[in-house]
Parts: sequence; structure tokens; C-alpha cells
Amino acid sequence: MNSRGKMGRQILVINPNSNEAVTAALDRSLERMRFAGGPEITCMTLAEGPLGIETSRQSAELVTPLCNLIARERDKFDAFVVGCFSDPGVIAAREMTNKPVLGLCEAGVSAALNFGERFGILTNMESDANGERRLLRAQGLDARLAGIEAIGVSVTDLQDVPEIRQALLQAARRLERSGAGTVVLGCAGMTPFAERLAEETGLWVVNPVVAAVGLAIAAVVARG
Repeated sequence: MNSRGKMGRQILVINPNSNEAVTAALDRSLERMRFAGGPEITCMTLAEGPLGIETSRQSAELVTPLCNLIARERDKFDAFVVGCFSDPGVIAAREMTNKPVLGLCEAGVSAALNFGERFGILTNMESDANGERRLLRAQGLDARLAGIEAIGVSVTDLQDVPEIRQALLQAARRLERSGAGTVVLGCAGMTPFAERLAEETGLWVVNPVVAAVGLAIAAVVARG
């Protein structure tokens, strides 16, 4: 699955929570991004992370172990993707390497701006929304935000079952009624739902993992 690309370039996607099932889901979602002659894409779990990242404190506590991991791997990999929508440690990691370090929120929302005038975000819990709004303001990405809708399911409880699929669909419809033409998945654990949600809603649904890795591929290919 992770056979080395002919170009010899490598991208590391880091799942900053310790849930191996999430890492496996990220890896599966990126299979289409692996192509002959392209960079190798490796997914790795941050063992020191919590099972699910659901608070600002948890995001802050990840900065040091995440930066330590990137420091250990920076000579091997040509770009890094931090697989969490709160973009923990992204700014700090950029200060310690000249290689691209991409976060899901920044990459996912930047992609969404190309597909519609206004975008919305699907998040896990109501308590997540304020932190996401702060992050968007800090990144200068909030001007075209139509809204943030929670599905009422924690990161650790995300499963591919009818109840959760329905919660995602209903939340996406609420965003559509608020004026969103594009929906960004606000959690790496929502990755398995992206295609079905796009089919059911007819909206652009941005998988931020794919968006971030796409930018990473573009960056390493451009460097030759």
C-alpha cells in the first residue's frame, strides 16, 4: 500500500490521537492519492496522544510530542500533514523545519473557498464550535463562513452506522439552509463519510485530509 514512489519523495500524515482505527481510516481514504511515480504517503499514529482530541487543552498538550515526532522524522520525509482539524502544533512545527507542514482546518477551508461562495463546517459537539471559530479568525478564513453544525457525536464514538450517517446528513442540510454551498468535514474521523454525504446532499463535501495531502503532493512535486 505504501510502496515507495519513483520520485523518492515521502509525505508523513500524522494522526495526533492514539486511535489506530482512525489512522487506518485515514490511510484507506488516501489510497486514491497514491499513484505511479508520485510521493509515498505514510500514515503514523502519535502514541502520546489521547484517544480523541476534543478540547483546547488536549490540542495544546500535543504540541511538544508532535514537534518531537516531526524532529525525529524531518530528514526522512519531505512534507508533513497533521491529521486533526484543530491544527495542533502546525505553527510550532513550521518553525523547526523548512519542509511543508499542513493542517486540516487551514487546508480544508482553503479548498472549500474554491468550490463555493460560502462554506460550512460539520463538527462533533457544540462545544467544538467556538474553538473552530477562533482558529478560522486567526487564519483569516472566517469571512465566508455560513455556519458550524454539530452532529452530537464525540470523536471516539464515530462509527459507520445509520444513526450517525443521518446526523451528518441533517447537519449538512442545516448548513445548506444557512447558505453553505460547500461543507468541510471538521474531524479526521469523519473521513469515511465524505463520498456518501456528497452523493446524498449534492453539495461539495471537502475531506480536509485529502485537501491537505493534495497540497503536500503539489509542494513536493514542485520541488522536484
